Amino acid sequence: MKPTICNPLNINYQYQSPMRSRESADPAVVLYQDEYYLFASHGSGYWVSPDLAHWEFIEVDLTKQPEFNLFAPGPVVMGDRIYITHCQGGSILYSDNPRDPDSWVNAGRPYYWDDPALFVDDDGSLYCYEGLSPVAPLHVCKLDPSDPSKVLEGPVDIFQSDRDIRGFERVGDINEKEGGRTHLEGPWMNKIDGKYYLTYAVPGTEYAGYCDGCAVADSPMGPFTYCENSPVVYKATGFMRGAGHGCLFEDKNGRYWKMDTVSISVNHIFERRLCLFPARVENGLIYTNAYRGDYPQLLPHEVTDPFTDSDAGWHLLSLHKTAKASSVLDESHTPDKAFDENLRTWWSAKTGDAGEWLWTDLGKVYEVCSVQVNFADQDVEAVGGRGHGFAYKYTLEASVDGESWFTLIDRRKSTDDLPHDYVQLDAVTNLRYLKLANHGKTPAGGKFAVSGLRVFGFGGGDAPAKAPDFTAKRGEDTRNMTVTWDPVEGAQGYFIRWGIDPHNLYTHWQVIGDTQATVYCLTKGVTYYVTVDAYNESGVTRGVTRGVTRQTV
Repeated sequence: MKPTICNPLNINYQYQSPMRSRESADPAVVLYQDEYYLFASHGSGYWVSPDLAHWEFIEVDLTKQPEFNLFAPGPVVMGDRIYITHCQGGSILYSDNPRDPDSWVNAGRPYYWDDPALFVDDDGSLYCYEGLSPVAPLHVCKLDPSDPSKVLEGPVDIFQSDRDIRGFERVGDINEKEGGRTHLEGPWMNKIDGKYYLTYAVPGTEYAGYCDGCAVADSPMGPFTYCENSPVVYKATGFMRGAGHGCLFEDKNGRYWKMDTVSISVNHIFERRLCLFPARVENGLIYTNAYRGDYPQLLPHEVTDPFTDSDAGWHLLSLHKTAKASSVLDESHTPDKAFDENLRTWWSAKTGDAGEWLWTDLGKVYEVCSVQVNFADQDVEAVGGRGHGFAYKYTLEASVDGESWFTLIDRRKSTDDLPHDYVQLDAVTNLRYLKLANHGKTPAGGKFAVSGLRVFGFGGGDAPAKAPDFTAKRGEDTRNMTVTWDPVEGAQGYFIRWGIDPHNLYTHWQVIGDTQATVYCLTKGVTYYVTVDAYNESGVTRGVTRGVTRQTV
């Protein structure tokens, strides 16, 4: 089997004391001296990787560099240095040896800004795009590259949200609410083929509908024109929900990737994780392929064309399977919550003690390729920062007959704090039963809790015989579209896909247990193409594309 990864990113997310949960968000990735540097909010440091799959954490001494405990980093490579600034009025720092966390130098602060993103143009000019507000637009200023603390031009207004036209800018987990405060935030700039692409995040980090739109210009300070295929990344459904306030970057082979923020927002609105998807630019538009984006993906550097070929081809075998546990905290945290494909719900034991366990019967013997163990923060103590020695100590055992057991994963001696532990098995393994057992103190004094014990492999049968027959109709409010279809025998669920180009239907909506859905994230005055796929534990059957007119705006 080729090596794989699986979202959310399998890294050591930091606990935040007042939140009583982990957090990492607002990711920014730059390629520097043949390594990828990942910066994120409130991290007390940053991560380094040779391949976008294996991440090494570099901790910063916050007494020397408190800037690394602020929100929304905005790094850029300029010459032989990485420059970085942060939200909350952060200063601009630089380093020519970022593997040394003590090497960062403070270059000063031009003015107070929020959600900044530094950008260097081909001619060496330095810009900062910034903004975070429910009312104000995004801004850009031109800085002095020899002294970034000096503003040469601006700041000037460049882009404003308009939720009356763009459905995905409305608040709500599925962008369904007219009220509330839409936050326009998280700008990021890329120059591609002479065009300047400004991505931005809306409507708020706590929503499953958190996403990135895009605008394009011919010059770095605008004017910017809205891209009608927005949102350019969207994932409001499935196990992992939300994909906003991130970055678009090139890998070593010149291929594009989008890294974004995942919303959990149960313990606190800033309870968040990170995700990575392949992206591309075609006909002047940015596309991100988040389709099955929380299923196993081939390692980024293992694939010739990640945008079309990164899916490992394995299927989810654990949805709604029979489950029981050593104990149950309350009726809201029953064992079935670990198998409902929702990162925002979880089973919790009554304690975090060794001996708590979770058991499932998959219903038959399957060929299993990988397992993802997603732990949740339930009743954790008010701890923050790093250096606590936290790590989940657990085993995952498997059985074919429920009597003879063998070990799939043994983390009893682990020192790695990985709340989304994804493990690819050494070989395809036959199994039916699984038992996850706690063998140590749960991190941060919390309960032993699991939001997803996910099993991937081969269903041993056939994909649905056909895709569903469907209808798609724009609502009186044309930001909305209702899609209805006939049930397909043998289908586990469905994917609605749509876009403004019939060959690029990558915005999607996953449906389990229903044959109708209303999406609220369209743009008025734009024609869309739609299809519906059917899937099960053995495969996906693609649908036929149909057009949906602009209708009356």
